[in-house]
Amino acid sequence: MAEEAASPTPSVSPGSGADRLVLVVDDEPGVRDLVCRVLRDEGYRTLEAAHGGEALELVEAAGQEPVDLVVTDVVMPGMDGRELGRRLAQSRPTLPILYISAYDVNDIFRRGSPRSSAPFLQKPFPPGDLINSVEQLLQRHSAR
Repeated sequence: MAEEAASPTPSVSPGSGADRLVLVVDDEPGVRDLVCRVLRDEGYRTLEAAHGGEALELVEAAGQEPVDLVVTDVVMPGMDGRELGRRLAQSRPTLPILYISAYDVNDIFRRGSPRSSAPFLQKPFPPGDLINSVEQLLQRHSAR
């Protein structure tokens, strides 16, 4: 059996998650864990929240390390993703938000999405789709 060489610290390519903090909000621990793992594998730092109220507290407490992007489930008990988006827009209007849901996108918009043009990713999604959506949102946000 051949020995594995010690791998150097992975380099982070441009457009990857280096120095980017993503808040992941989902009431399902398995989904939250998977999304965070995919993001961390791409070099993003993550915070986790199980519901909208906890997410608001984390964004406010971030202080010197502001959250760069929020990935939130739309349908959650208590404060759902749409309400979280509305509240975040009041205090951080430029904070990009990626909405995710297992519900059909048309049903989500009928229920009153925060913005009809809100970035949305249908669950289940391949890890590459998540990373592409996150990177596109961050690029659009930094171009402003």
